[in-house]
Amino acid sequence: MLARRRLLTQIQTVTILLIAIVGIITVTLASPVSAHEGRNVGDYNLVVGFVREPAYEGQLNAISLVVTRTAHGEPASESENASEMSAEDDDHDHDSHSHSHDDDDADADSGVAAAVTDTADVMTHGAVFISPGIGRGVSFELEITEEFRGIGIPYHVHPGDYQGVIIVSDDANDQAADKSVTITKDGLEPRRINVGIGDTVVWENRELQNTVLMSGPLSSMTSEIKSLLEVAPPSQTSQGESVANRVVGLSDTLRVELTHISTSSTREMPLTELADDLGHYVSEFVPTAPGDYRMRFFGSIEGSVIDETFDSGPDTFDTVIPSDAIQFPVVLESNREIQNATRGALDAVQELETDLGTTSSNASLGMIVGVIGIIFGLFALGTSIFAITIARRRN
Repeated sequence: MLARRRLLTQIQTVTILLIAIVGIITVTLASPVSAHEGRNVGDYNLVVGFVREPAYEGQLNAISLVVTRTAHGEPASESENASEMSAEDDDHDHDSHSHSHDDDDADADSGVAAAVTDTADVMTHGAVFISPGIGRGVSFELEITEEFRGIGIPYHVHPGDYQGVIIVSDDANDQAADKSVTITKDGLEPRRINVGIGDTVVWENRELQNTVLMSGPLSSMTSEIKSLLEVAPPSQTSQGESVANRVVGLSDTLRVELTHISTSSTREMPLTELADDLGHYVSEFVPTAPGDYRMRFFGSIEGSVIDETFDSGPDTFDTVIPSDAIQFPVVLESNREIQNATRGALDAVQELETDLGTTSSNASLGMIVGVIGIIFGLFALGTSIFAITIARRRN
């Protein structure tokens, strides 16, 4: 009876686990994923996500944090004129530069990127545009306005990590050219497109899964992207300007607290600055459970106290996907499942040991009682034989 009850419990557990996995995979495929979340915090812009995307359970990954100065956070020698701005202009500038997902919601329904009202920061993730999730057959549009004149705009697509470049020129030959870009399973077609002021770039998704477009290179400038940007004036496309806006040397003043939201498991970890990509901080770890994670960055940036929390999800950055989503042809049990099975087996063994101990104790007690009974029986038998012998002698 006990064995049957255990079997039913195991069947119920496996069924619940399969339903949960199917639900996670369905939500992951159906929901748009933005891969990074950008947010203005005081005089700084923080872009947060996973280094490797999509993020899979059991695969080495890392927390990614890129810190740059906003227009308000420039050194004093370069921003003396900024201090003369009125409070009204300052507030307007801050709002126009924020590219957190709350600010993007106003443009998400129309599928048209918000315009940038000041000098375009083409190197920071999402500073120029972030699209909503684009399903198969859906398009996203970006209007090329005056602030983009004469610059090159690198951008990338998630998932897939495809990279492309928009070159904004004054050449009349570019005014009537085809401005459409197709997103396929093999990448972007074309990867480099020439446009003029007033043109509209249209991206069409022909992938099976939802995609998100975001301005800025994936991380540091690769030689390939540099070559695609060669014809653009260096004033807006040079990596030197981007790196100059990055905030370096924060490894000693910033830390990250990582939390697996559904289990509330938390760990505090240090941040390491990449030597070949200054201002980009990472903290490596292996996500051992699927689901959403919370990243809390705390400490200080150049003396300013920072305590910001970023949660993964459909409107921010990648949710960790179960590893069986990419396993073929045999789906292996994850470390989490093996640990659960091992823990269950250990519990069963301990329960069996307890049962055996109880049975052994009962058996020992029964043996003792039996021996005592035999002794009393033998004594009674001896007494009876002695009594019968005495009686016969008297007769």
